[in-house]
Amino acid sequence: MLQKLLEQLFQEFGLGTPLLDEQKLFHIKLSGFDITFKEIEPNFYISANIGPLPQNKKEEFLMLIMKANFLGQGTGGGVIGLTENESFLTLSLSLPYEVNYITFKESLEDFANYLDYWKKEITKHEAEIT
Repeated sequence: MLQKLLEQLFQEFGLGTPLLDEQKLFHIKLSGFDITFKEIEPNFYISANIGPLPQNKKEEFLMLIMKANFLGQGTGGGVIGLTENESFLTLSLSLPYEVNYITFKESLEDFANYLDYWKKEITKHEAEIT
């Protein structure tokens, strides 16, 4: 199902054909982010790195992230987390396997908007420190 949705998206925007990598992930570059897609039945999973975790006043920024994650209020239903080495913030979203194309495309657009918003929040946080 995910591949069909991505094929329709790629066709609509003239992006060629979506390909699986060796880790069974699809990738798309959108708004300067590498967004990955993976099928994990009964859902599929969208994920991307937002940017580096601010090191100055890190605890303050992590509290902001925790508030954003609460009930998905600041993430559009997604979850902000950290990479394994805790150097990058990530945004992840799970969508139901049986989603229609319009909902998929709108969810992807919202996801990209939240990525952009949190990237700006990182920049803003870093600027307030200097």
